[in-house]
Amino acid sequence: MLESVAVEAPGSVAAQHRAGRVAVGRALRRAGSPVTVVGRRRSGAPVGPDGFPASVTHTPEIAVAAVAPGVRGVGVDLEPRCPDPRLHRFLLDDRERASLWPDGDPAGLRRLFAAKEAAFKALTDCDRAHGGLFWRVRLYRHEGRLWARAGDRFALVEDLVTPLFAFAVAVGADPPPGLPDAWSRRRPGTVPGRPLQAITKSSVSPKN
Repeated sequence: MLESVAVEAPGSVAAQHRAGRVAVGRALRRAGSPVTVVGRRRSGAPVGPDGFPASVTHTPEIAVAAVAPGVRGVGVDLEPRCPDPRLHRFLLDDRERASLWPDGDPAGLRRLFAAKEAAFKALTDCDRAHGGLFWRVRLYRHEGRLWARAGDRFALVEDLVTPLFAFAVAVGADPPPGLPDAWSRRRPGTVPGRPLQAITKSSVSPKN
């Protein structure tokens, strides 16, 4: 489930966090959670009620929350600005650069930035693999879909790209059959076959 809430002008950090809390509460309610208040990790990331993982992203204009009942983790990210192209040096490894960013365009880098941020949030408990650094989450394309990996955990990433923003949602999932051997390790507790069935992008409409 996705919910978006406009941020009160002038878009202060406090206002963004307030809008994020409202968005998370609404998403939890729509998802059927009896609890609509979330805790927070030391990093500031939301901690949803048991069985209702939650994630939130915000800009000075809008906050968006995602809740995915029954999966191990969910992540969401919204990027209205293109990052400095020089960031590709640490954001992408050589394989990602060749397979996912062949044109070297700023909008493409923004898309991958959002995908990695969302995947990092969905795989936030894999700190032994990524060390708390979102760019260490690795992205792969397999049969037309974008996957992320941190250690032996995987997330499926869906995105929405417009001239104004890049938006991504990632949900923890077992990898599909047919991946290369290096991908084949699976960890109990992820949910095969239903990575994004409870999520729709239709409720996201950032406004500038």
